[in-house]
Amino acid sequence: MSTRVVLGMALTLMGCYTYRPLSTPEPQQGTRVSAQLTGQGSMDLASQIGPDVLHVEGDVVAADSSGLELVVREVESFRGIRSDWQGEQVRIPREAVAGMQERRLSVGGTGVMGGVMAAGLYAIYRVLGGPGLLEGTDGRAGGPGR
Repeated sequence: MSTRVVLGMALTLMGCYTYRPLSTPEPQQGTRVSAQLTGQGSMDLASQIGPDVLHVEGDVVAADSSGLELVVREVESFRGIRSDWQGEQVRIPREAVAGMQERRLSVGGTGVMGGVMAAGLYAIYRVLGGPGLLEGTDGRAGGPGR
């Protein structure tokens, strides 16, 4: 596999994401959101999502004025303990939601991580004996020494 292919694959897989306020009044179907629950909402949903849950993260299946239907990926307790879910669907009433944010690609963070990853992969390649960027040709067309 060529170095460019490996670098391209690495950059694609390591996107950095952040949560930001919704870009639309209602989250669109398929959008990944993090819903912060009210204290009462957390108590009301305890039988479905567990006790003391502060945040529910998942993909929106449906959203309307009465609530959200999420395919849950993760919940976080008031103590910061995170639990992964396997995509179970949960209906969250609108009055149980204190706030909501959507997951978005962080272009700056992804760029920084991409640069660090590319530099690290290049360093490993050089340590393993690969030619440097400026080595291996004499500057003429046709390859080295021609």
